[in-house]
Amino acid sequence: MIYVVLGLQFGDEGKGKITDFLSDRFDVVVRFNGGGNAGHTVVDEGKTYKFHLLPSGSLRASTVVLGNGMVIDPVALIEEMKGVENLTTRTRVVISKMAHVVTPIHKTLDSREEQLRGRLSIGTTAQGIGPTYEDKYARTGIRMMDLLDRDIIRDKIETIYRMKEKLLEDTAYSDANAREKVVDELFDAGNKLGKFLQYSEDLIYEEYRKGHNIIFEGAQGTMLDIDFGMYPYVTSSNALSGALSLGAGFPFRKVNTVMGVVKAYVSRVGAGPFPTELTGTAADHLRDLGHEYGTTTGRPRRVGWLDLPMLKYAIKLNDVDTIALTKLDTLGQMDEVKVCTGYSRDGKPLEHIPRTVSETAGLELQFKSFKPWGKIGPDRDGKMVYEDLPAKARDYVEYIEKELGVTVGLISMGESRKSTIERMKH
Repeated sequence: MIYVVLGLQFGDEGKGKITDFLSDRFDVVVRFNGGGNAGHTVVDEGKTYKFHLLPSGSLRASTVVLGNGMVIDPVALIEEMKGVENLTTRTRVVISKMAHVVTPIHKTLDSREEQLRGRLSIGTTAQGIGPTYEDKYARTGIRMMDLLDRDIIRDKIETIYRMKEKLLEDTAYSDANAREKVVDELFDAGNKLGKFLQYSEDLIYEEYRKGHNIIFEGAQGTMLDIDFGMYPYVTSSNALSGALSLGAGFPFRKVNTVMGVVKAYVSRVGAGPFPTELTGTAADHLRDLGHEYGTTTGRPRRVGWLDLPMLKYAIKLNDVDTIALTKLDTLGQMDEVKVCTGYSRDGKPLEHIPRTVSETAGLELQFKSFKPWGKIGPDRDGKMVYEDLPAKARDYVEYIEKELGVTVGLISMGESRKSTIERMKH
């Protein structure tokens, strides 16, 4: 059984809980894109874990893999691993030798570049993700395997500095001693992480050959994809299901199921187009109900109604087989519930979704209204059952299924694993 779990909106859809919920059925969980800009929250026996680099299935799967498509802050990874009790004694952790390394210099560059964008600023998390991918494609990047050789680290740090010297003027890293300190930190991290480094694509394929179950976990969301999202307000990696082939070295044709995670409404962090965005007291109410604050940044998220045209686009791009719907309980507590059913301009329906600021100008949205279903009561015998949902909530779910042509296989409410309704068959 080979699964892919990924977000179909602007990230923050609840992928962490969904991956964690499914992960006890899988032998291997693999993350294949992004870096510390991702934030996945998982609750296990009352304890909350906030994963930024480790896959969300790290609490239950026997093997976790950080794939080559990731960009990894090794110092932050060490701290994150320490925060998961008995992680390395009960779980095999594998880090791709070919994943690229985020350094403190990249984080400084991230902030500097954002300042220079001016009115075109994109609301980056300043975690150094974009500059690290820039170096990767400029072929000057530091890879995890490089951390085992101090001379290679130093050579690459100095190369990065020379190429970005103008941007790094008046920062700590214009001082050679500060750069040497970065070399020392990275080399020390390399010594600590060296035993976990492998050519992870070989390991993943061997696990597949043995008949083991594998789940691939995406970060961010489809509408943040570097190519197919709302550019330039996107992340710096590909966030589609097919990106697992590049980010983990595994053939996409061998995937059995693509699960798209969808929040019952929409949220996003940072700037950029957001056709169904709410403002004012309604936005404040939904944000507070859903605790919509970034896992990585703590910033308040923008929130809005569910957007069906956007979802149809994402489902097409990712070849989605089934949906995991999250935060249904949150949405039902609003005074009204709406769903965007279509876009038009000058009274004419649009055949494609807008993907730029200019295309969203003058956009007209069509909505369908639903009656709210209020709070969803306690589960039955420790397990939630679809038939126990209020009729109005089931109407909402079944409308989404009908319009999208994809089944809602999981429904997530709250942080607890048991607060999850499973409707799909294996």
